[in-house]
Amino acid sequence: MKDKLFYVVLAAILVVSSAMNFNESHNADLLQEYYQPVEASDTLETESVEEKQEIVMTLRDSLVDYALTLQGRPYKYAGKGPNVFDCSGFTCYVYKNFNFQLPASSSLQSKFGVETVTEEVKKGDLLIFKSPRPGVNSVGHVGMVVSNENGKINFIHSSTRRGVVIDSLSHKHYKARYLGARRVLTD
Repeated sequence: MKDKLFYVVLAAILVVSSAMNFNESHNADLLQEYYQPVEASDTLETESVEEKQEIVMTLRDSLVDYALTLQGRPYKYAGKGPNVFDCSGFTCYVYKNFNFQLPASSSLQSKFGVETVTEEVKKGDLLIFKSPRPGVNSVGHVGMVVSNENGKINFIHSSTRRGVVIDSLSHKHYKARYLGARRVLTD
């Protein structure tokens, strides 16, 4: 009886082992695909340049969309948000919500990031202006690009009289004081 039981168990093991080998050989491609880890870099390499830019643009769009939700908030000197802002406090606050740390003043922000040609500014880039005080030639204001359509640049900023608003770079008040642009988000 023990000998028969031994052969029955041995036969059962062989049948199960054969079934497993058959299953493994016929589904190897599925198993390999399932168990092979996919690295993030592999997926990025297969994306086109346009798709990579679209990812960056999504961040730029989100940054500007968030800034637009703050329109109408009043200006207050040294205001860092969320209810009142000065110009640099506004840009710091918006960028901070996307885990980017900007320097606290417009003067320091004018040296942050990468200098950018005005015609090539994109959403989220910083625009730097001279102080509005007569005779002062130092940096005194900062805003953030909302759009650049065919050279018509609009920006959002915290204005001393109107709070958080959108203005055009072509407006004579801002055009006369404009010093340059800085790119914080690298593409």
